[in-house]
Amino acid sequence: MAMAEHPTLDQASDEDLAQRVREIMAQMAPLEEALGRLRAQIQQVVSEQKKRERSQHLKARMQVRTTVAQGQMPTLQQVAESSNDLVPPEASLAGLRFFRDSGTEVGLGYATAREPTVWMTNGSSTAAVKTIAEVRSRYLDGWDFGTAAHPGVRIHIPNSRTEKILQSAEVFVRLRNAG
Repeated sequence: MAMAEHPTLDQASDEDLAQRVREIMAQMAPLEEALGRLRAQIQQVVSEQKKRERSQHLKARMQVRTTVAQGQMPTLQQVAESSNDLVPPEASLAGLRFFRDSGTEVGLGYATAREPTVWMTNGSSTAAVKTIAEVRSRYLDGWDFGTAAHPGVRIHIPNSRTEKILQSAEVFVRLRNAG
């Protein structure tokens, strides 16, 4: 018996309700099959997108590794001690990109910091430095990278809280808008 004959569900018998559930489920079956096929198609497209993104990411890292291996990307140490402008002296650290020799892009300073910072020390004092001019000035005045307790450059992996301290010769520098 069809539900159209019953004005409300609360007036239907148990058998009428069970029959209506079976009818609705029968109507849903082809729609669920179509949804399953569409979900499978979406998964294929998403997999292809991820494969392409991963390929682009690996290609970019390989380009950085090649540039580093050819000596075409200065280290933070070279930038600090250089008298020529490997990096414009007015550049802020936020206007630069930093990499490891593996091609991995890293951030400077603490992972939770709002802007890149290099800590420098003269043994008794420590300063947070945010521009290349400050890095060079302090380096020429005998300051070194890091703090008295933790010499080196604190780096972090972007979008994570993973932090590590590297030597300044292990951190490579590129202008943000270059490659």
